[in-house]
Amino acid sequence: MKKRKGIFRSQRGFTLVELMIVVIIIGILTAVGVPLYLGYVRDAKAASAVATIGTLVNAEKIYHQLHSSFVDVADFTVVPNDLNIDVRDATQYWTLTITGADAGKFTATATGKAGTDYANIVVTLAYDMAADEVWTKTENGTPF
Repeated sequence: MKKRKGIFRSQRGFTLVELMIVVIIIGILTAVGVPLYLGYVRDAKAASAVATIGTLVNAEKIYHQLHSSFVDVADFTVVPNDLNIDVRDATQYWTLTITGADAGKFTATATGKAGTDYANIVVTLAYDMAADEVWTKTENGTPF
């Protein structure tokens, strides 16, 4: 009987060490990539609030031109409202309010609604005609 030498040498494959190195590399990439992705998603959600607040600011400026003061608005789900704008599409994700309105300033806030992916995100704009706009974005009370 003739022994066959090297029968297993002709078979190709990966060693266990090579496979473990690939698994470790994938784990490292996942550990870095997932938090970055979640941060991008959070920023995109906040951007929708910033855009909606921008609409509110423009409406407040027009109101100020007509009435020489800004106005508080607590409910944007009702149309017409004091600003005569329709942002009901944004109110499915955000609770929008304008508070502290007087002749020269107001605060616009978009708070993510509970039960949505926007929950725990709060975007605020402190608008003052005599000073710079101050934007604040928080998630679970932590600024981002």
